[in-house]
Amino acid sequence: MEKKPPKRPKVAWKEIRAPHERKSQPEPYELTEVQPLHCGADSLPFSEKEEAMDVIQKYLRSTEKDELLKMMFLESICNICKVSSKKDSCEGLAVFCHENNLAEKIKELLENEPVDKLCTALRYQAMLAITSLSRVKAIEQDEIRGLLNACFKSVFYLPPREDLNIALYNHTLHAMDHMLQMLVVSQLTSNIEKLWNILEVLICFTNTQNKIVQERAMERLWNLSSFIASNSNSCQEPSAKFVRPHHWRDIICMILQTTEESSGDNKKWANTMLDVILRDPATWLTDVPEILVFIQRNLGSNNASAHQILFSVLDVLAMEFPRDVLMSVLIDLPENDSTTLDIWNRLLSLALTSEHFLAELFSILQSQMLCGILNVTKTRLGFLLLAVMHPTEEKLQELYKPELLQVLLKVKSLPILWLVLKGLLLMSERPEMARGIGDLLPNIMETLQFANNANTRIALMAVKIFANVMSHPGKRRFSSIAVNLAWKLLHLFNHVSSEVREGSIRLFKDVMEAVTFCEKRSMKNVVCTGLLPLLFQMSDETPSVAEASRETLIACAKFLGWKTLKRLAQRKRKMEIKECLLQQSRRRVDEYLWQSLSYLDDSQAPLRYEAVEFIGLAMQHSRKQGREKLNAICSALQPLKNDAHPAVRSVATGVIDRCQTNTAVRRQSWLRSLCCCCQPLSRWL
Repeated sequence: MEKKPPKRPKVAWKEIRAPHERKSQPEPYELTEVQPLHCGADSLPFSEKEEAMDVIQKYLRSTEKDELLKMMFLESICNICKVSSKKDSCEGLAVFCHENNLAEKIKELLENEPVDKLCTALRYQAMLAITSLSRVKAIEQDEIRGLLNACFKSVFYLPPREDLNIALYNHTLHAMDHMLQMLVVSQLTSNIEKLWNILEVLICFTNTQNKIVQERAMERLWNLSSFIASNSNSCQEPSAKFVRPHHWRDIICMILQTTEESSGDNKKWANTMLDVILRDPATWLTDVPEILVFIQRNLGSNNASAHQILFSVLDVLAMEFPRDVLMSVLIDLPENDSTTLDIWNRLLSLALTSEHFLAELFSILQSQMLCGILNVTKTRLGFLLLAVMHPTEEKLQELYKPELLQVLLKVKSLPILWLVLKGLLLMSERPEMARGIGDLLPNIMETLQFANNANTRIALMAVKIFANVMSHPGKRRFSSIAVNLAWKLLHLFNHVSSEVREGSIRLFKDVMEAVTFCEKRSMKNVVCTGLLPLLFQMSDETPSVAEASRETLIACAKFLGWKTLKRLAQRKRKMEIKECLLQQSRRRVDEYLWQSLSYLDDSQAPLRYEAVEFIGLAMQHSRKQGREKLNAICSALQPLKNDAHPAVRSVATGVIDRCQTNTAVRRQSWLRSLCCCCQPLSRWL
């Protein structure tokens, strides 16, 4: 007669009926180190072992498996693993488990669990069963990956923690950590490659796009790594050595990302991990180029606390691997990005406080490898170290070699260009040196190709060098380059940096006044093109930029001999200035019209407003108001009907309505003309 299953229900079998019931979070579990357990510590009486095997057989034969039978099956696996310490008993038990595919049955149970809720303790009991099978080595190597995948998917893809039963969720995670520790212990004694396989399954889940899955997987990975590092009886090497370097690169980047984006427990966990990493950079921060690229890419955010974290990692990285960091910044990081210079400036500040780092920088600047890549000699590149040090008179005299600086200005490296410009800026502040570097202005002007919104520092230094040189006596000798420089400065009038905007606008005034009679006609074309941007910048949100624009507009009116414009600019009569520009030069109306379209997406609402208002006036003065032009203007203005600023929305809507009305009137006029032409034809017919 078949024996009935033992009637010994436990708490773990009970179904929890209120999955959405919020419970107070219990105290955190203290994860103890899991030592290799020896068989026989808790051997079962023969009758209990027999009963457990009967339950397993009953489950395997059953076609309908209810929740109670599933839980009894999993607990019975745990029970039969508590056997005597005899080797033949352990081996016999392993044979029994393999023959009955117990690991595969557990995997099937986990795969059938719904991932949208956590209502029962089945996952918890399944992990206890896997732990027990691992302890007696009853899991084949080829079964581990599939089993772990099923475990991780069933837990990591659950809803957010706050939507689950907290107590059951914590129990489940604790059981998973315990299971992973036992798997690692059982594999460390056999083959390190097998351990890699275990860790790689977990690492795969850290690379998913699902943030909740990432965080859960990272926490499990970190707990497991900490266990490996601390369990000196079982593991003689630090945990980082058990994972391939490219995996740790991804893990470290994920930790940094979590410190930026997460909050609460996840952020606290990530910060703890980061502290451990920074205490032992030689072990963890080995993939210097990739970590630097991650830092550079994420410095573009406006998160001040994230910047602080990234810079702290950069400091540790630079002090641990100075040569690798310097070479990577000089060669690997993108040129057209201001964050490259942010990193470079941070490194130069370290060079001023650390003799070791300064010596490494000097060595790098004279290395054959870097000189070969940049196509410059050791002597010329090493010479730039003078620009790093404190600018004493003696060092500036050594640096004052215009011919050498001219060569270095052509080196295609943003950090090197920054060093050259820094030296030139220091020299341009001294009248005797400023005259000597005047011949370099055409080369410095070429650097303005880097002076876009991404490279504020380059733009600001170049503008300041020109302003310093132009402020000294004899600026008219630069008349030959003044026109070209003025054209380049026009592109900086709406730069993202208010300092660059103000500096370029004031410099435009100096450059305009530096031209001689021969260049005056060419300069007039540049000045006329600059009138409208200067008018718009009079509404700049930065008062000093608005005032600089007004002063420069007055100087432009004086240069052109437009007395009315000069008087209106002095009185800040912006609406009348618009009318003046449209009436003063009617042939430029269309040019002004298209020029103003570039300001429709300006970051400053006052400038967008001025541009839309001017377009409305220009449409009234334009000689050619074809349907295509009206449609193009309406299309350009359309996004501003939803502008965040109410005044911009209002004026844009008004201009669009006028354009559409003009289009309708023109269509009616065309139809009337067509009818008039058809009447004589109909009489002839």
